[in-house]
Amino acid sequence: MSPSLPEDSFTLVSPGYRPQAGRLAFTIGAQLVAEMDDDDLAQSWQAADDLTAGEAAELSDAAALHLMELLEEGLPAADLSEAVADAAVVFLIAMKRHGIADPKRIPACAVKWNLHAERASVHIAS
Repeated sequence: MSPSLPEDSFTLVSPGYRPQAGRLAFTIGAQLVAEMDDDDLAQSWQAADDLTAGEAAELSDAAALHLMELLEEGLPAADLSEAVADAAVVFLIAMKRHGIADPKRIPACAVKWNLHAERASVHIAS
């Protein structure tokens, strides 16, 4: 039996912010690699900063549920830009909740979202 994730969760994995490239990359499952350049990252981080804790939780949950739907449909059939946007919301809000104060200090990590926990958990690579 393969160690695949249950259908009620997904994992976003990032090597961390890479200053040489000026980008933050992360994978959505094993199917898609997404990248945010410095401008997109700064804008998205500021937008997340402007949210209250309740708004951030609501937005993250909605994005995670929508991303799960897209993943269940299969990413080739899904709107990839929607999947990337949803994943970015979940990823960045999870980083902020984890205490990361600057998006350019995001370390190598994995963010796992579980439907039953209705929350993302962050695992920092050592």
